[in-house]
Amino acid sequence: PNPGWRGGGGAKVLNRPPLASGSCVATWGASFGGMAIETAPENSFAAVAESDAIWRQEASQERFDADAEASSLHSLLHGSSAAAVAAACAETSSSVRYDAARAAWPAAATADWQQLGGAIRQVVDALDAPHLKPSGIEKRLLGGTHAACLGLITLLNQMSALSPPTSGDTA
Repeated sequence: PNPGWRGGGGAKVLNRPPLASGSCVATWGASFGGMAIETAPENSFAAVAESDAIWRQEASQERFDADAEASSLHSLLHGSSAAAVAAACAETSSSVRYDAARAAWPAAATADWQQLGGAIRQVVDALDAPHLKPSGIEKRLLGGTHAACLGLITLLNQMSALSPPTSGDTA
């Protein structure tokens, strides 16, 4: 006997709380002799696209704060969040890529906040990628989303490609 199932004889009904109403779940009852059959919530492309559109609309309403983004990037690279970045990159086997991305744009270590914020904004705008803002990356990393380090790697690589350091820039 499976303790997760209840009922006797023929039909088995999963013993769990009901799913939320309105969640794309088909529940069939009377047509199957009172047996409840539930299907998993649908995660269609349309549902994902709708969710993404809502997120993008909300993100587009946020004011870009160059100083705050530069501060978050500095925290990720050199400050209080640097250990979380290192752990996340190790967890996702991305440490080598992260080190290469940091080396590709050494100006991140010496640029003033406005220059750094401008380079970040250039990438975010060029790629239509508000998820690459350092403040969001930092929030996701500190929240336990290790894959956010891949966004940081992308940001640094794109900063290098769109705004390469000049010969006077040093690490």
